[in-house]
Amino acid sequence: MYNEEQYDAFAKEMEEAYPKMFADQYGGFCVGPGWWPILKSLCANIQSHIDWNNETRERLLKDNPHGHKIPKKIKQVHVRQIKEKFGGLRFYYDGGDEQVFGMVRMAESWAAHSCEECGKPGELRGGGWVKTLCDEHAAEREARYEKMAREDGLEL
Repeated sequence: MYNEEQYDAFAKEMEEAYPKMFADQYGGFCVGPGWWPILKSLCANIQSHIDWNNETRERLLKDNPHGHKIPKKIKQVHVRQIKEKFGGLRFYYDGGDEQVFGMVRMAESWAAHSCEECGKPGELRGGGWVKTLCDEHAAEREARYEKMAREDGLEL
């Protein structure tokens, strides 16, 4: 689990590193810290792809002595929402192209096999809220549920 200070530091880091992607209101990062490296990698790759493509396009429009194919302009990605849903990463955005779509699907797949709490290998776990967790964090969650049940006088 993370605290508010850690979350704020991560959000600030992302907003400063990718100001074009997080220029609009986006709803925050509603995922655990185990998935933060996935989001860093995803955003870095998306922005690099867009910048490289669009800069190459502009250069070729100005000077293209060898007749290279001029790429289509890629609309800037604007993040709308990042959250966990049914134990998986959801990354909603506007803009991009097919490669960005593929990058997002890859990140969502990566998260589906990574503990949302620590980033270690994980798997989908039920028991209330569905989450992707490693064995250690799944056991901690189960222990918390059992403790709450005992405190509420429920039979397990």
